[in-house]
Amino acid sequence: MELIVTPTAEHLELDAARLDPHPRNESRVFPDDEVFVQLESVAELESALVVHSGQPRPNRGLAYLYGLLDLLAEHDVLISLCFTYAPYGMQDASFYPGTVNYARALLDHVVRYPVRQVYAVDPHFGHRAWTADYPLTQLHAFPLVRDRVDDDLDDYVVVGPDLGAVDRFGIPGFEKTRKDAYEVQLEGELDVEGRNVLVFDDLIETGGTMVAAYDRLKSQGADTVVAAAVHGVLDEGIQRVRDAYDGLYLTNTIATDATNVSIESLVRTVLE
Repeated sequence: MELIVTPTAEHLELDAARLDPHPRNESRVFPDDEVFVQLESVAELESALVVHSGQPRPNRGLAYLYGLLDLLAEHDVLISLCFTYAPYGMQDASFYPGTVNYARALLDHVVRYPVRQVYAVDPHFGHRAWTADYPLTQLHAFPLVRDRVDDDLDDYVVVGPDLGAVDRFGIPGFEKTRKDAYEVQLEGELDVEGRNVLVFDDLIETGGTMVAAYDRLKSQGADTVVAAAVHGVLDEGIQRVRDAYDGLYLTNTIATDATNVSIESLVRTVLE
């Protein structure tokens, strides 16, 4: 099986094929911002695992991904797909009248190519019942994070910043009321007095929930409090968390300078 990375996954240390640049201008983007998709070796392939990250620039990333999937399907390549970060994963329900469950719509689209199997590293929608309708296998990065934390922190307790952590990871969390896009209010008591605490969540976007969790834990007597997340979506949120916490552990599902935990081994398990 050939391993192919889309442009948003090229930061990963994988022995993989990449899309070719345009032969005339050595670019994969035209002046009008449309993408150029070429894989010269496609005629030689029988099966392929496409690795894609949904950030940064999710819409451009999907243009590359859909073009590549079309190309592979045209050449009758057997396709599997691995999302290190699933794009549109937070839009995993029809939250308001007249809106779409975009995460489900995206899976509907890719399986029609057809993509035989979809892998996703801790997708935000992983706890949703509708995922059972798809050939989806979830890959979990928390063991990699915990191995890294174990090297630095002794005798710690793991909590989530909010009750979403209960659904996704089975760890305790606070009740959350969102005040605006950046600020939240947390309620509840956790048994953390005098303890080292690891606050784990699937992603960091604005960082508001994680920062509120730090403040709440410190007010309840926690000692050292470090943060960990699988997906670092927004740089400004990552920086807010780094400024507030005693340390941050972040995987490289998305390209950012703050990462210190590698998920390449998870991707390689798909090939075994």
